[in-house]
Order: sequence, then C-alpha cells, then structure tokens
Amino acid sequence: MRLSKIHLPGRTGSFILIMGAALVYGLLNAYSNRLLLPSAPFIALRPQVALPFFLGFLCGPWVGFLTGFLGNVIGDVLCDYGVWHFWNWHIANGLYGLIPGLGSRLGLQEIRTLRRFVIMESVVVATNIIAVACAVLADLLWIRIMQLPQSLTSWILPALITNTVLTFVLVPLLLLAARMIVVTVETRITLALSWLMVSIVIITATAVTGAVWNDLDSPAASVRAFYSAGIVTVLVVSAGFLIAVFLAYRITDPITNLQAAARRIEAGEYHPSELALLAARSDEFGQLSGIMQRMAEKIEGRENRLRHQVTELKIEIDRAKQDRDVREIVESDYFKDLRQKAREFRTHSEDERSTTREDDTDEQDESRRL
Repeated sequence: MRLSKIHLPGRTGSFILIMGAALVYGLLNAYSNRLLLPSAPFIALRPQVALPFFLGFLCGPWVGFLTGFLGNVIGDVLCDYGVWHFWNWHIANGLYGLIPGLGSRLGLQEIRTLRRFVIMESVVVATNIIAVACAVLADLLWIRIMQLPQSLTSWILPALITNTVLTFVLVPLLLLAARMIVVTVETRITLALSWLMVSIVIITATAVTGAVWNDLDSPAASVRAFYSAGIVTVLVVSAGFLIAVFLAYRITDPITNLQAAARRIEAGEYHPSELALLAARSDEFGQLSGIMQRMAEKIEGRENRLRHQVTELKIEIDRAKQDRDVREIVESDYFKDLRQKAREFRTHSEDERSTTREDDTDEQDESRRL
C-alpha cells in the first residue's frame, strides 16, 4: 500500500505526530552537536536534517515546519544554547519542513516520473538555500553575531553545503521508504545515476582534501581548502545531477513513448504517433518501434478481416433464424388449424359461388322461355 498523504485523526493525532517528531529531531540535534565541522563553532554534521523535509512532503507544510522549528528549539535547550538565542536558525529549520510541504502541492504526492523527481530534488536544494539565506539575513539585521566575510566559513558554508548534500541524498531514500517515490524505470535510473554521481564526487573531494590537508601552511588555509572542496562538491553534484537527469531522459523517454503507443494500440488506434520518430532511430528502441508498427498493422488487418467475417456470419445467422422461425410458425398447431379453416373457408366460398352461378343460369333459362 502506498503512503502518500497521511490523514491524521484530528488535532490530537497531529499534535502527537508533531511532538514525537520534534522530540526525535531535537535529541538527534543534541547528539550530533558533538560532530562540529571545521572552524564552525555551532554548525554540526546533521543527517537528521532530512526529517522535516520528509514530513513536509509526506504530511504537509505545518507538520514539517513545527517539526523543524520545535526540534531545533529542543536541541538548543539540551545543548545549553538557550531557547531563543538562535531563533533565526529555529525559523530556518522550520522552513526545512514548510517549503517541501508547499512543494508537495505541485503534484508530488506520488513521484513516478522523471519530471516529478527533478521537481522534488529542486525543491530540496532551493529549500536549503532559502532557509540558510533567511537565517543569515535575520542575523545580519537583528542578532548581529555573524561578521562577514569571517562567518562565511564558520556559519554559512558549513550549514549550506552539508545540509544540501545530506538532504539531496537522504530525502529521496525516506520518500522511497514511504512509497511516495514509486519504483519505475524512470525513478530507478535517476536514483541510481544520482547516487552514483554524488558518491563519486564526495569520495573524490574527501580524498583530495585529506591528501593535501597536512601540506597546507596554516589551519586557516586548511579550512579554506575544506570549504572550497565543499563548494566544488555542491557544484559538481548539481552538474552531475543534471547530467544524470539528461541520461535518464535519453533512456526513459523512448520507453515512455513506447508505453503510450502500446496503450493506443490497446485502445484500438493502430497508427500511434509516438512510433513515428522512434522508428527512425537505428538503436534497439528504433527496432522495437518498427516491430510494434508492423505488429499494429497486422493486428488491424486481422481485426478488419474478423469484423467482415463476423458481419457475414451474423447475416447467415439472421437468415437461419428467420427460416427457423418461419418453420416453427408453419408447423405449429395453431397455424395448421388456421390453414385448415382457411381451406374450408375457401371451399365454402367456391361452393357458394358455384351455387350462385347455377341460380343465375336457371333464372336466365326461365327468362328466355317466357
């Protein structure tokens, strides 16, 4: 059974889900704060950041928002940061659930095509950018803890890079587990190519950064190299995703067209337009399209012949039925009795006419004698 949109049992069910998810998110935030990123005093590696994204897609914008917002509050309290000290990041974590929840109204309740998968991942990336931008803007305008450009490597890049890469990989996994992503040829190929590209880029960037880490002349240079590699990772992952989408499209588009053509043939349309361009290709898809075209022509010919035979057979059946009905009527007792009465009536009529003629003859003879 596919889990698309959860229909919660009233306000009580919504409250229980939100508080449970927020508590889990807060506990994981408190635990992951031990994994602080280089030169980032408050930004940690947080795989659980995918949770509000997931609940936003699955349950709607407000469940996702409150999960991220309250969960980040709980995590900060457990880490002795206070309730409202970093209120801008509470809002940013809330946006991690709110924007995907709004994005789910773009037809993402069920992701079975390449187009919807691209929209989903685009929403994930855009959400990270918008949320971090809002947190940074709020700090620069009101809180004034960040100092540019120093905060670029201590707040902005750590939060943006890690959360973008983690959610890009983990959110599709969670949606796949919830069966919001339906396993089709398009989604399977896109997932495989995307994860392969991300894995290669991350492994390569980590290996290169680790290889040159000890050769740099200062910790600041090491940190710059680390986040430069992170920026390159995000850019390459984005480019790789576009390449993966292009490759997936090249593979799945002919399959989609063949599927549409097969449905048209099933509906009785034996000249599907989807096969016109595919049949001109020289690869396996072109060969398969040519086979389907010839198959459609043969099926159409057989159906026409069968329709003609059925028409002729129907005419013969109608004639045979008429003969049988006439025979049944003729051989019935009622018809025999009616025919006998008609014969008797005809005989009686002939006798009367004969008697009438004889009387007329006698009258004529009598008249002549007189």
